[in-house]
Amino acid sequence: MKIILGSSSPQRKMIMEEMGHDFKVISPDIDEKSIRDSDPRQLTLKVANAKADAVVKKADKNSLVIASDSIVLVNNILREKPEDKEQAYEWLKELSEGAPQTIVTSLVVVNTKTGERLQGIEEGAITFGPISDNEIWEFINSKQAFNHAGGFGVQKEPFLSHTKESIGEREALIGLPKKLTQDFLLRLGLNG
Repeated sequence: MKIILGSSSPQRKMIMEEMGHDFKVISPDIDEKSIRDSDPRQLTLKVANAKADAVVKKADKNSLVIASDSIVLVNNILREKPEDKEQAYEWLKELSEGAPQTIVTSLVVVNTKTGERLQGIEEGAITFGPISDNEIWEFINSKQAFNHAGGFGVQKEPFLSHTKESIGEREALIGLPKKLTQDFLLRLGLNG
């Protein structure tokens, strides 16, 4: 069976490469902001399902389609991707003052041949130490802040070197739960 990653995220592509799978990337091209839910965990599942549905329409009938979505919660307040530089700075400044960041990542895998679908949610948390304003603005001005829920990338500088505590699977914190992905692929028909 072919594996299709339904994502334009370089982070998710990197995780799939680290897992050693041969896969194709198809961007779901959906309007994530049009999908809403008052429960942030359900929101990630709804978005991941919408991504999977969009990619399944483009995939052949002998594929396993992988789709994922992540959000950040700070004091139970939802943070998706920042809308502008001011919001990114506000969030990253708060992060650098030690505000715990809860990362919720959903996963949906669909077998296009059988229509069978598995879905799940992984949750973790990360806390950072002080990050200088120069480092924050450098990250914002690189435009990378706008590619990440919460405005930060766990695996990128300056966040990597300022991590104080991390709870949960590294890959789930980055955006694609590795163990759950492998489990779902095997359960839906991937050999070995």
